[in-house]
Amino acid sequence: DELVAYLEQDRERVTDILGWWMKKQETFPRLSRMAMDYHCVPATSVDVERAFSQGRILLSHIRNRLSAESTRSLLCLGAWFKTGLVQ
Repeated sequence: DELVAYLEQDRERVTDILGWWMKKQETFPRLSRMAMDYHCVPATSVDVERAFSQGRILLSHIRNRLSAESTRSLLCLGAWFKTGLVQ
């Protein structure tokens, strides 16, 4: 399991997170793709709900108190599920 192998690694100081994941693509193919997706999300002042086409589905009136971080995480997980990166 990639996640277990990643978590069992010794920690190392990294200044270029995207470069590190690029180097680890062969070792962690799924995790590296997920990490690069997550770390490449651009910062924006646009309301998160309007920035993504599925915003209204995710951010219903019931879930309107989710933080931007939680919303970003849910959108990433949804995309990864659709592409088969997570099950």
